[in-house]
Amino acid sequence: MSTHMQASRRPRGSLIVLVCLALLWVAWAAWYFLAPDSNANGQCEGLGFGCTLTPRDLATFAGTIALGPMTGLVLLVTGAVRIVRVSAGSWRTIWDVIVWSLLSLAVAAVAAGTLAGAF
Repeated sequence: MSTHMQASRRPRGSLIVLVCLALLWVAWAAWYFLAPDSNANGQCEGLGFGCTLTPRDLATFAGTIALGPMTGLVLLVTGAVRIVRVSAGSWRTIWDVIVWSLLSLAVAAVAAGTLAGAF
């Protein structure tokens, strides 16, 4: 006789992805706030003509190019998964929804700051 054990596994894939993304945001924020706002040895700041970005500008540039689109994609996919699961009656995903909401607020704050700095 074989016994069939019922697996009580909760879906945690999207929560793990969201937590990893949140850790990337924390690492990026630490890089941004700890990076100096000027180049060493008086080197000119900016792009082109032998100048280089300041470490803080490099963090901003890297975050805009890498972290921004990746965050948007992750939030879109995990948000869709959460909506489907919650609408199917699975309320065990409350932590996913909380983390997703916090990351969405962070993205909105960065977008607002970027747009405000453009004008």
